[in-house]
Amino acid sequence: MGLSASLNTAIAGLNATQIGIGVVSQNVSNAGTTGYVRRTVSTSDSLSGQTVGTQSTQVQRLLDKIVQHQLWQESSGAAYTSTRAEVLSSVDKLYGAPGSATALDTVYNGFTSSLQALRNDPSSYSLRSAVLDSATQLASRLNTLSDGVQALREQAESGIASAVTQVNDLLGALTNVNARIVGSPNDPAAANLKDQRDLILSELSQYIDIKTSEDARGSISITTGSGTQIFDGRPAVTFSFDAHSGIGPDDQWSSDPTKRGVGTISLTTSSGSVLDAITNKTFRSGEIAALLDVRDKTLVQAQAQLDEIAAQLSSALSDKAIAGTPVTAGAATGFDVDLTGLQSGNSVTLDYAVTPGGATQRFTFVRVESGSSLPLPASASGDANNRVIGIDFSGGPASVATQIQAAVGSGFTVSNTGSVLRIVDDGAAGTRDVKALTARPTATSLSSAGGSAELPLFVDAGNGGSLYTGSHENGSQIVGFAGRIGLNQALIADRSKLVTFDTTTAQGDATRPQLILDRLTQSTRSFTNSTGLDGSTATTSSTVSNFVQRVVSSQGQVVATAQRLDEGQQVALAAIQSRFQATSQVSVDQEMSTLIELQTAYAANARIISTVKEMMDVLLRV
Repeated sequence: MGLSASLNTAIAGLNATQIGIGVVSQNVSNAGTTGYVRRTVSTSDSLSGQTVGTQSTQVQRLLDKIVQHQLWQESSGAAYTSTRAEVLSSVDKLYGAPGSATALDTVYNGFTSSLQALRNDPSSYSLRSAVLDSATQLASRLNTLSDGVQALREQAESGIASAVTQVNDLLGALTNVNARIVGSPNDPAAANLKDQRDLILSELSQYIDIKTSEDARGSISITTGSGTQIFDGRPAVTFSFDAHSGIGPDDQWSSDPTKRGVGTISLTTSSGSVLDAITNKTFRSGEIAALLDVRDKTLVQAQAQLDEIAAQLSSALSDKAIAGTPVTAGAATGFDVDLTGLQSGNSVTLDYAVTPGGATQRFTFVRVESGSSLPLPASASGDANNRVIGIDFSGGPASVATQIQAAVGSGFTVSNTGSVLRIVDDGAAGTRDVKALTARPTATSLSSAGGSAELPLFVDAGNGGSLYTGSHENGSQIVGFAGRIGLNQALIADRSKLVTFDTTTAQGDATRPQLILDRLTQSTRSFTNSTGLDGSTATTSSTVSNFVQRVVSSQGQVVATAQRLDEGQQVALAAIQSRFQATSQVSVDQEMSTLIELQTAYAANARIISTVKEMMDVLLRV
């Protein structure tokens, strides 16, 4: 090797070493900087004749892209579970710790305890007052819980709006950084730009589950977990959200804009097409997916449970059960029942069995005042053992009988005489046999000439103190009833009505207090499938007291499950973060070791240059 070749090689080595020392210095100074990925220097050698030299030196970022992609996926999952767990913890705080003074089960038990005391001493004015006070407290507690659930739904609505805005901002920032990376691939600052781009992608993964790919130019493309492309060098879509304010229980999401009471996320493509991102299930993980889940499912179900408690409290005490009168028509047997007194939302039940050996099944016919209220909402649809069917009463008794005949089919014969409905079986063996026909009107007053002890203790205070009948006119009365339930003010004016229910009832008669207590703690009632307790979507049967306990217990289980899922997801996220940092994080000790190697190489190259200089001086003196 000639002197000039040796000199060039040494100078190239010095330059490479200087770059390496600069990279080490940058690594050490950014050891604690968020998002900074460790750099290293790579060199390639050149061969010219018999001379080997350094051709080029490049600064590279040290990271495992596969692990990085896994990190973003786990980050989306962690954002989903933590957001959901946080909201459910807020719901749990609303309910209160079981057994605490303001907890729902404690307030309910206080109401039933006051009823027990009144049953034992019906003539006591103070005990009557205690019943009204505890009933007021129970209604107020349900009001507060309902308001709290809707406040959390409004918070979720605001959170979705903020998250959508942030996603658009991140996609805009990503466009600028990505363009600079593609436009200047050999820029020494390219590594810093890629760090900046990764930070944006990391933040984006908090809101949406993303998958990324990089082309030969260094430009990235992003799709969601559902396969929707949202970025390809520039934003492929723009998100928008039409936030709603003043959200109430009846404001729910629907793919039909005319029925939707909350905001939806629209996705506008580069061609101008507008799609509903919620309908298309664009969001499957991340904060946005969690907020949509709690706003449209979790909190809606919590409201449905509260509404069911309020509705059952009211109807259990006010609904009468008027049994049908047995009748025969030749070989056919059945019942007559008078429909007088049924109000909108009240029902008639037909119990029957398929013989021989068949279990008893039920049809429930619900009164509505017009065909516009049909069909009944899915929450009132019942199940295979209790089919709930809306009947339009606006056409008169004959029309009612015709509609019921169409619903039950040819195994029964349905007719009417005025307001009296008759349903009989076909009289044949091995078919369906009528077991009972019962009308269930709501008591309209505190006293009854017929000696009926039912009373409307609770009313729909949010609708002027009207009776709760379960009406489906202009929407279901049950929706949001927990926020409107209140004490019948007529009882405040005349507390004696907690005991007396007709002109012959003595002040010390325990009949009505006993009936109220039994209706809550002993009588089995049907609960709609909208409550979703224990993951079930079928109609369930229980006492009101047991149902309250199940709701409280179920809420605690849901919160505990959400917290366990979040804890597990956070562990998974921490594990993948540790794997990622093992290659990308700066180790000062490692950098010091590298620096010593570079210093040694620098000294060696400097020695070569010095030696070449000495030899050149000798040659010049010859």
